[in-house]
Amino acid sequence: IAYHDPDGDIRIATRGSLTSRQAVEATAIWRNNYRDVRFDENLTPLFEIIYPANRVVVDYGDMRDLVLLAAIDIRSGADSAEVSAVVCLSQAPAEVRTWLEERELPVEEDRVILRRVVRRSGRSSGFIGSVPVQTAQLAALGQRLFDLHGQHEHQSLLREDQQRRLLDHFAGLRPLARRVAAVHARLAAARVRVRELEQSAEERDRQAELLRHATEEIGAADLDPGEEEELERERRRLAAFERISSTARAVYERTAEGHGGVVATLRGVVEDLQQLAALDAGVDGYRRQVETAFFELEDAAEGVRRYQSSLHYDAERLAAIGERLELIRALQRKYGGSVAVVLDYAERAHVELANLERSREAGAVTAHEVEQLDAELAHHAAELGEQRRHAATRLRDLVQDALADLGMPKGRFAVTLTPRTEGGAPVIAAAGAESVSFLISANAGEPLKPLRAIASGGEISRIMLALKSVFADSDPVATLVFDEVDAGIGGAVAIAVGDKLARLARRRQILCITHLATVAARAHTHLRVFKSEREGRTVTGVAAVSGPQRVAEVARMLSGDDSVEVSLRHAADLLGRHAG
Repeated sequence: IAYHDPDGDIRIATRGSLTSRQAVEATAIWRNNYRDVRFDENLTPLFEIIYPANRVVVDYGDMRDLVLLAAIDIRSGADSAEVSAVVCLSQAPAEVRTWLEERELPVEEDRVILRRVVRRSGRSSGFIGSVPVQTAQLAALGQRLFDLHGQHEHQSLLREDQQRRLLDHFAGLRPLARRVAAVHARLAAARVRVRELEQSAEERDRQAELLRHATEEIGAADLDPGEEEELERERRRLAAFERISSTARAVYERTAEGHGGVVATLRGVVEDLQQLAALDAGVDGYRRQVETAFFELEDAAEGVRRYQSSLHYDAERLAAIGERLELIRALQRKYGGSVAVVLDYAERAHVELANLERSREAGAVTAHEVEQLDAELAHHAAELGEQRRHAATRLRDLVQDALADLGMPKGRFAVTLTPRTEGGAPVIAAAGAESVSFLISANAGEPLKPLRAIASGGEISRIMLALKSVFADSDPVATLVFDEVDAGIGGAVAIAVGDKLARLARRRQILCITHLATVAARAHTHLRVFKSEREGRTVTGVAAVSGPQRVAEVARMLSGDDSVEVSLRHAADLLGRHAG
């Protein structure tokens, strides 16, 4: 089923071949190929001839044909069956377009095509536009396009969540309800963050203590990147003091001139070369080389003397160096293999400690945010609940008046708001602090029951008609299907039902399966559903009737015979007074 086209037509279209049972149920499968059925944009009744017309529209008017089609339904001799619908979005609820856009599903020329194909093998495919989708998505979209009123519990008005939304629409509370939902979402997210912080607090504190100890220990050591190497050299010198001192003294004695060392010998060599150079200038270069060596050796001997004189042994310093090196190596064993690595660890520990501290502060901030959001949610939820209670009283009175008009003068309607609890304690959900339920008593002496507990298709259709007439301005669903809304009624009540449907059709598109001429006469378009045999196969057809044909059909509805003159005059009179 699709919303009516801009020219006023609405179509159900399928392609393929189904069994005769499926042909009756799937609205537009009338023969082996293709068939269009067009509905007026206002009130369209379907009148059954030799089988239930509600199997034509009701069973598939809520898009279940797109979901439940199975291989068993394929007509023998065919390989597959296809059901499709064209939706014109210019008349659809805004949420339909939003739903499609959120899922990036294609819309062409303000229309979208829904399609389901099932094959003999049992495999099936679903499409929205050209995009393959799951059947659940087809069903979800169908719920936003059509509302079915009969004996089926999946109808939108039977769901408590939809009842709550309708009450909010009726009272103009949707902005406040959205505010409650938004604050509830923020509060839930804040509580999750608090729980995460609480769960990690022990680990965070343990980690912070370890990091704090590390930074304090490394900081107290006051390490220098080149310190270890310098200490190691000093330690080696002190440890070998005796050997170093004696060796330096021996070197000095072997080189010093005063002890007959190498310097004294070299001085004599220099003097000899000076004499030789005076006699032969060719050796003057050797003289200069030896003189240079003599002066350098003399300086070296003096340097060794000074070095040896500066040496002194400090046992306390040697012990202090050993302790310092042991401290450095202990830190290296704990935090890294070198002083540079230890210092880098300390720097990173400082940063992580700061992060942990900020996390602790964030936990405090989040806990405060939870308190604020909790108070804000309670305030908005209380306001929403109060306004819902006022709206429930107004809605009750309006629906009961509508029920009386529809032949249920003893019917009672109530809207109950039940506080939400969890473990005995009151809670506020995203939808508010209370659940909303529509209750009905169809007859005197019967207790109020949830709408879904109503067994009579005629009663539930009239109740839904009453509700829809009240919700006409606030309910976003624009195409309504009523299943035998006239069941068990007649006379003035049937006239009232017809009038109510006609008034509702001014603002909604109505498809109505009816047995009553007084209802059908008020329609804008009249469809006749029939079954025939062609080439030994049962086929189903549907045809719009108007003019004399419509008079004849209404006469048939009045008396079962379209040839009786009295019935024809009565039918013409009804149509003349009430036809849309």
